[in-house]
Amino acid sequence: MGLRDRDPGPILVSDTLDTAGPDRINSAIAEEGIRSLGCFPITVKGTVIGKFIACHTRRHIFSQHEVDLATLTARQVGFSIERVQAEEGLRESEERLLLLAELAPAMIWMEDAAGICVQLNRAFREFWGLPDEPAVWAGFDWRETVHPDDRPGMLSALEAAPPGNAPLCRARFRNASGAYRVLEIETRPRLSARGEFLGTIGVNLDVTEREGAAAQRELLLAEMGHRVKNILAVVQAIARQTFRRTGAAEAGKVLEGRLAALAATHDLLARDSRDSAPLSRLAADAVRADDARSARVALSGPEVLLSPRQAVALTLALHELYTNALKYGALSNDDGRVALAWQADDGVLRLAWSESGGPPVAPPRHRGFGSVLIERALARDCEAAVRLEYPPEGLTCSIVMPVPPDGG
Repeated sequence: MGLRDRDPGPILVSDTLDTAGPDRINSAIAEEGIRSLGCFPITVKGTVIGKFIACHTRRHIFSQHEVDLATLTARQVGFSIERVQAEEGLRESEERLLLLAELAPAMIWMEDAAGICVQLNRAFREFWGLPDEPAVWAGFDWRETVHPDDRPGMLSALEAAPPGNAPLCRARFRNASGAYRVLEIETRPRLSARGEFLGTIGVNLDVTEREGAAAQRELLLAEMGHRVKNILAVVQAIARQTFRRTGAAEAGKVLEGRLAALAATHDLLARDSRDSAPLSRLAADAVRADDARSARVALSGPEVLLSPRQAVALTLALHELYTNALKYGALSNDDGRVALAWQADDGVLRLAWSESGGPPVAPPRHRGFGSVLIERALARDCEAAVRLEYPPEGLTCSIVMPVPPDGG
């Protein structure tokens, strides 16, 4: 009976003197004064990680009551270990997200329902010259630093908007050195599970230099602002669906993966002020999360340029397909392979994702968020026709969508 048996039973020894085990083991047991013992498996997520041992100094036949009690004790120990591991995993995920927010170049902040600052990242504190001690933040009111000419319009817009859901606004703020800088502010409400307003989460971007740019630069800023707003809306939807459909211990990792895929696409579009994204680069980024297994993914197709909306939607779709392949599909073992091929003709892009060599595939009994995301996001943002099939040899996904005139 090995430690990885899925449903092992207890091992009961009424008298160790009757066993035919190795002499060194029998001698060690005898030195401890053990005459009879019972070994009860401790399991975590279906895998045996240890044993709970009950022993006697005399010959003893374990009653059913004793067996049941010891089995229950071993199970409780396993449940406790599993709960601690889940809590540690969730705590580590939270710490990573907090570190990401703390080191972000944008000013990220959080207020409670009364408008008191409870979380300010490093960029925010440096802009206004605030200390690191949260106790001091309660006395800080950023409204007092708004330029007098901008204050009435900004405050009236905030008062007219629903709590924590003010429109994208821009105003001049006085920083720690006394200079006025133009900040673009985006906010979202923070709600409880019952829909109660808990406060506001916001992001401030310093756009002073961009304000003074030429007309072409102004046009680019408008496009970037619209793009960021769309991405934030997608992030909200992903977060809401992730935590609705995924267990608490796993939700952090799932959400991080989806946000990382979005971030990579946004970075690709933003770099060098791009207004399009090459499909080959996008596909390569989507499958490079696991270098060891991504080598078993074959990419082939001509260079095709995608619009920002198409790039975001297709990135999310490829991320879901790749994540599913890692967890359950062709990349979950050592032999499976994935092929992603595409071609573009007369303004129509055809992509084919096919898996082989993995575990046998069967249609899912319930449609998960991943498949819903693939179908709806691509249909909405790309006008795409999507077909998911589940033959036993491996999942396939075909996507047919229009591309810009210069996209192929």
